[in-house]
Amino acid sequence: MRARTLFARGAAAVACSALVAGALLACTRATPGATSPGFDVYVPMPGDASETADASGTVDAAFGLGPVDRAGRPLVAVLLVPGITQDTYNALSSFSATVPRVLQDGILARIAVFDALVLEGGAAPDPVDWPDGGALLPMLLSDTLLVDTALPCTGQDGGFVSSYLDLEHEALLPGPPHRHTTCGGRTPNEAAIDETLTLLVTADRDGGPQVTQGVAGPTRAATTTFPYLAPPK
Repeated sequence: MRARTLFARGAAAVACSALVAGALLACTRATPGATSPGFDVYVPMPGDASETADASGTVDAAFGLGPVDRAGRPLVAVLLVPGITQDTYNALSSFSATVPRVLQDGILARIAVFDALVLEGGAAPDPVDWPDGGALLPMLLSDTLLVDTALPCTGQDGGFVSSYLDLEHEALLPGPPHRHTTCGGRTPNEAAIDETLTLLVTADRDGGPQVTQGVAGPTRAATTTFPYLAPPK
């Protein structure tokens, strides 16, 4: 199946990937060289919807501030980006053609630390899954979420389905393809922290051990109606 896919980033992507997909559903222009095999990818460009570009080509917000914080994927900025490079990382456009080498090296070093962790009850470290960062490094540097606008974000019961990293496994990460049936992105009740840790430590191998922070989920599930807040107790 040829999926209709777009990139979503920033606070809106964290709040609800479905909301981002809905807001950008009308965007259909694909940028040459920005596509993954089997995917039509929309990439924001200068001149799109209240955006301007400075002399360096960096896309600035309508208020002229430019990027000041990035939160497309949980844990990336706070766990994988060294403190000395966090300002550089946060100010960098997700679609920048060049990334400072010191930033790449910092993230790569932290990927290696997680990749070599010893799992509880294991006699030896987990096998190395991301030598030299592998496909994980460029994915984390862009800090964007893939959202398939052709597929639903809710299941047959009407509740949100688990969808985090579904499209990334299909298009970017190694291993057998996962037949994605969700919209991707990140839905409000997603266990995205556990899924991120599992990806870093075990590459989320089929049948492999899961890594968890010990939190089962939100105390009350989010609703599927904007603004998606759970009702008060």
